[in-house]
Amino acid sequence: MRFLTLLMVVCLASCASIPELPQIRSDEPRGPFRPRDIYPTAPNVERLIGAEDCRGSTLAAVRADLPNYPASAYRNGRQGWVVVRFHVYSDGSVHRARVARSVPDGVFDRAAMSAVSDWEFRPLDGADILENCVVMFEFRAGDVRIR
Repeated sequence: MRFLTLLMVVCLASCASIPELPQIRSDEPRGPFRPRDIYPTAPNVERLIGAEDCRGSTLAAVRADLPNYPASAYRNGRQGWVVVRFHVYSDGSVHRARVARSVPDGVFDRAAMSAVSDWEFRPLDGADILENCVVMFEFRAGDVRIR
């Protein structure tokens, strides 16, 4: 009986010392992108920006990562675009990020919002807040670009 107890303790102790294996992200696309729909006509971004939108200071990105192509959209060959509006506070943080327009509706919204919400800029010169800054992401042929 003591031998069995000792054997179990040794086995359990050895299991605890096994290094953790790297996790494979399930959202990483696999294989070639196969479009199943055409890329939708993108809006003229300049026309979406009003005269007072995001004016008064120069934005300098400290961190501005592109969104990940959603795995389900990649797998299903979906393409589209998302226009995101956001405010930048004087400390360079992003607030009130929201989807202004997207096609197809809802497919890429979460990825775009998540990316913009994590952006950081250098502190603003001469402005407390920049309102309604605009960025457009193109999700096309498995790649993401800013337009």
